[in-house]
Amino acid sequence: MATCLQIKVRNRDGCHPWSAIDRFLLPHARLNPPVQLPLLVPVLVAVILVVGWLSWRSTVTLPQPRRALYLSLRVLGAGALAALLLNPGKWVRPSSETPSPWLVLLDRSASMAVSDRAGKSVELAALASEIAGDQDVPIRLQPFAVEPGNVLEKLSALPAPEGEGSDLASSLKRLLDEAAASGESFSGILALSDGRQTATPTAADLAALSLRLRSRSIPFHAVAIGAEELSSDLVLRATRPTVTVFNGRKARIPFQISSTGLSPQKPAIRLLDEAGAEIAATSVELASGKSVFGFFEIDAPESTARYILETAVLPGETIPGNNRSATAVRVLASKTRVFLAEGAPYWDSKFLAQLLRQQTQMDIQSVHRLSEERYFRIDTGSDETSETSTAIFPETLEELSRYDLIVFGKNIDAFLTPARLEALRSYVRDRGGAVLFARGKPVTGSLPGLESLEPVSWGNASTGEFRFRPAPDGEASGLFGEALPAADASVWNQLPTLKDARPISLVKPFTRVLATGVPDGATAASADFPALLVRRYGQGVTGLVNGDGLWKWDFYPEARELGNMYEDFWIQLIQWMASYSEFLPGQDFSLRLPSLRGAAGEPVTVSMSFRGSGEPPAPVLRVTSPDGKTAELQPAPFPDPGGHPNWRASFTPDAPGAWKISLTDPRENAPPAPEATFTVPAPVSENDNLSADPVFLQALADSTGGTLIPREGYEAFLEKSFTPAPPTARSAGAIWQASWLHWPLALLIALPLAIEWYLRRRQGLA
Repeated sequence: MATCLQIKVRNRDGCHPWSAIDRFLLPHARLNPPVQLPLLVPVLVAVILVVGWLSWRSTVTLPQPRRALYLSLRVLGAGALAALLLNPGKWVRPSSETPSPWLVLLDRSASMAVSDRAGKSVELAALASEIAGDQDVPIRLQPFAVEPGNVLEKLSALPAPEGEGSDLASSLKRLLDEAAASGESFSGILALSDGRQTATPTAADLAALSLRLRSRSIPFHAVAIGAEELSSDLVLRATRPTVTVFNGRKARIPFQISSTGLSPQKPAIRLLDEAGAEIAATSVELASGKSVFGFFEIDAPESTARYILETAVLPGETIPGNNRSATAVRVLASKTRVFLAEGAPYWDSKFLAQLLRQQTQMDIQSVHRLSEERYFRIDTGSDETSETSTAIFPETLEELSRYDLIVFGKNIDAFLTPARLEALRSYVRDRGGAVLFARGKPVTGSLPGLESLEPVSWGNASTGEFRFRPAPDGEASGLFGEALPAADASVWNQLPTLKDARPISLVKPFTRVLATGVPDGATAASADFPALLVRRYGQGVTGLVNGDGLWKWDFYPEARELGNMYEDFWIQLIQWMASYSEFLPGQDFSLRLPSLRGAAGEPVTVSMSFRGSGEPPAPVLRVTSPDGKTAELQPAPFPDPGGHPNWRASFTPDAPGAWKISLTDPRENAPPAPEATFTVPAPVSENDNLSADPVFLQALADSTGGTLIPREGYEAFLEKSFTPAPPTARSAGAIWQASWLHWPLALLIALPLAIEWYLRRRQGLA
């Protein structure tokens, strides 16, 4: 401790009341007396006083000046002898024990050659030179890039930055393996790097490395070298890896293009088919630091097809690989079969039923309740209604399975008996069906069997008019910003307001809020409430539009001027729900991937389910690589808690590009089978991002008990960490080295006594 003076007693450390003595007499030494100081010091003082008194008494016949000289010599000699009992000295390590070295990692990847304001290499050399000088602990200078280089004997041998990548974690692991094999350890690790990695470790690898360093008490410290580097780059991205479209309709392929570090541009963007032939082209005005969204609208292909979006590489671009992006258009060949049940007909249900009947790719059956004993039904392709006194609704699971989507309006209690409710839940949970509550709360009171399907728990009141706003999760899901306008599009402020939304007391787990309602005139964010939600339920999906009044989007002249937002909203929502469900309309098999993107060399698990009738056939899975090579996999049955037929298979992509995964249904006259695309991005290049990455270094340092050292604290860190603490009595193997064993000190002690003896003999004194 800084306030603790350097007096130590054998087998005991700490502060003592005798600190002033130690500070005055022996500022650089420590004491190791045979007994404790509180007992020894009074005894020594008494002995010195007695010796001085005897000397004064024995020289009574001499003049006063000579008596004082003899007294001084006697007291000085006695005091020196008394000091020997304090046993001054210091604890030292055995000569065979040396401190473990500090491992100093020097980044020599190509990104360190980039000149920022100070110059990364210049800065690294300056920081390293402060370490490479005379230090109290051994230093090991170790350059690294993808792998560690040769140990440097001197800093002048530091190689120029040229490594094609950066892999700090793997380099560190290899060095630890080599140290463990040779029995070596490190006092600590200091990395001088920009932190930019081309091979970022997984969370599991980082955790294992951190645990290994902590278990050996080796902290990892780092200094982030470099500043923010603004690269010159043009990035083109297909914002939806898969676009689902009904057969016979137009397919919209959305894209985003952004620019950094470039002057204003007007890049041309081309849409190519798999053979490389141009399908369409467009150009956009693009300012530096901005992003522009756009889309290509093409006729839907006859079957699922893949497309490439590309733009030319501009002079000075640092990353040409991100000027291309892939997407797929998935075609729903069979018609989407819809059943609509409405218990309180209003403009909303009338407009929606008419819209769905007009869609050539949809087959709709709608039933409307006019009174307790009066219902009317109208089907696609018929302009006439049929009236009945019973509530028409599918009775069994098999009847429900004929439909891809069940749409409910309000007051649907009369349609749902307990048996029908059980079949409805099984239809969604076990058969991958979809249910859409199109007008908010579907029943006036409560219907226990239906509550499990609803994405929310309801409040008791109702709201006034509100405006519809896409939510961040709605954009992330691909519904808004791709199929429909983004949240910041002005159209949402111009559309007529909606009404009759119900307060929501609880949003159930696994529910995504795609859009919110903002009360008209409200400014506080707390006034927002969920207006569009979707929830996975078993193998299927349920959706909820919380409010009424969307019909005005199709009727009011001012809404018409904004485009056909009413039709776009419902058709895109239904298409999106069809792709969000585990099963696509008209298909008996589902195909699921854990992600649509991944790294080369990492296995990908593909899951499949069956919802058809009869004995489930064993599917065949085909994986086609980007270069056109096809491998056939035989999925293995996988037990499912719900008793559904399930299979799993896995493959490992070994090259970047778009990998096609397709399922084959072996049955004769089988319905269409699902397909998917798995994208493996190109490996990260050393020049993709030239800015420093302190976040990575901070995470690794924090996980090992180390620190990310700020530039202004670098010298203080070196002074503290590179100066070994002196050993103490508690240090393992420490040896006490007494100061009086050196002959000059012994001579200094004997000299006053010898001079007194000589003078007394000349005076004839005893």
